[in-house]
Amino acid sequence: MFAYILKRLLWMIPTFFGILVINFAVLRLSGMSLTDHLSAESMQPGKEGDGGGRRTTGTTNRNLQNYIDRFRRSGNDLPALINLRGFLTKDDLVAWLRRTEPSPDRRESERSSAEKSLWLCGRYAVLPLAEVLRDDTLGDLHGPASLAFSLCAHTTVTRTMNDTLPSAQLTGLQRDNGLLSDQRIAYRSLERGFATDDPQAAAKRAALLAFIDQPETKRRYDASLAGRWLAMVTETGFVDICGKMLNGTLESESRKDYAFKIINERWGISLGITFVSIVLAWLISIPLGIRSARRQGTLEDAATTQSLFFLWSLPSMFVGTLLLHYLCTDSSTDKAWFPSSGLWTPGAEAWPWWQRLGDWSWHAVLPLICLTYGSFTELSRYMRGQLLDQLSSDYVRTARAKGCSEDRIVYGHALRNSLITMITLGSGLLAGLFGGSVIVETIFSIPGLGWLIFDASVQQDAPLVMASTVIFVGLLLLGILIADLCYGLADPRLRGKYD
Repeated sequence: MFAYILKRLLWMIPTFFGILVINFAVLRLSGMSLTDHLSAESMQPGKEGDGGGRRTTGTTNRNLQNYIDRFRRSGNDLPALINLRGFLTKDDLVAWLRRTEPSPDRRESERSSAEKSLWLCGRYAVLPLAEVLRDDTLGDLHGPASLAFSLCAHTTVTRTMNDTLPSAQLTGLQRDNGLLSDQRIAYRSLERGFATDDPQAAAKRAALLAFIDQPETKRRYDASLAGRWLAMVTETGFVDICGKMLNGTLESESRKDYAFKIINERWGISLGITFVSIVLAWLISIPLGIRSARRQGTLEDAATTQSLFFLWSLPSMFVGTLLLHYLCTDSSTDKAWFPSSGLWTPGAEAWPWWQRLGDWSWHAVLPLICLTYGSFTELSRYMRGQLLDQLSSDYVRTARAKGCSEDRIVYGHALRNSLITMITLGSGLLAGLFGGSVIVETIFSIPGLGWLIFDASVQQDAPLVMASTVIFVGLLLLGILIADLCYGLADPRLRGKYD
């Protein structure tokens, strides 16, 4: 048994890893680029940021820095799987800056993409950009180089840094970030190339070079050859997000807090109602399926089947809306039977536990109906079908010929073999506890986990989606392992494979 469990656990590792890679790839491919994010901030000619306008350090540049900070907190500024930025040279950066120049021969989309990619290069582009600023023959590139330099050298302050770094160090980082932002050289985009028209260009250039020439600052952005080779695989988007998941520092982009902390808060809301819904569905479906199978062909069986199919055909959105309208709305003569939102009465935290339990039950009645009726309808049909298959088997006919009672045949022989399919369906129960129904939570204004994951997907909050995926997949794989072990308990013929 132990060897079998170990083998299954080892098989789970590549499965889990593969699912993470696929999910990461989907999020990367479907996510918005920096160019897309800045499309709403595009500037008209004569305003900052437009291809034909003047670049300054105003509001749009601050918005640009906010977007880049968001990319860095989520690891979206890093290459997905291979990072070659550590080998950038001055010549590479000059060629890159030339690709960002406006030109009649170059499409604006290509120029803009090259520009935004340069801004996301990070620390490995800082020293080569400083060499561009030192070169007096590249004066036309000093404006865009200073902007790229300030963005790449900017230190994004994360939630983890706020929690762990001394206040003096944080103050120093913020001071450096302010200096970098203030020393950007204003420039104009011409029909072909750039032109610097900042009267303080020389002073700003000197300030940026003085900043990078400080020994402590230079060490921050420099790296050994071995470190650059190691960064090829370690400083990538996938490794970054996996590392943050392992140490619990993955931050939600939209909620500015740790992703697992947010999930834990919302899971506590959804777990209770989801657990009760699953328990009710199984407690109703199995006895109902058994009774329906034992009365096959009777009026009761036909009425049960038709009623269940009718319930199954009703969408939870329709049922929830009806319940909300008729049972949760005050009329001119009567008050509503049930509350219309939430799972607790405001201020219930101070009540005794039995009063809180009663209050929760009162609020949860209608959401539980919406979550449960579809599940037990489907499960009871599976139970009925599997039991009918077993009751038509040869061993059941033999038991009947020997004079066994019908109860003995059903509960002593056929039921255990019928549970194989039910165990397979139950393998997803653990994962089912993690989540919730977006529709039900929306109708009854329950701030649960289902709505959280849906909202994270809409806002393209990749860290929160990835954290949810990790928990869901882990619980699903664990549920499959438990179900596989339960097969042997239900069917002795399968126990041999565990030896």
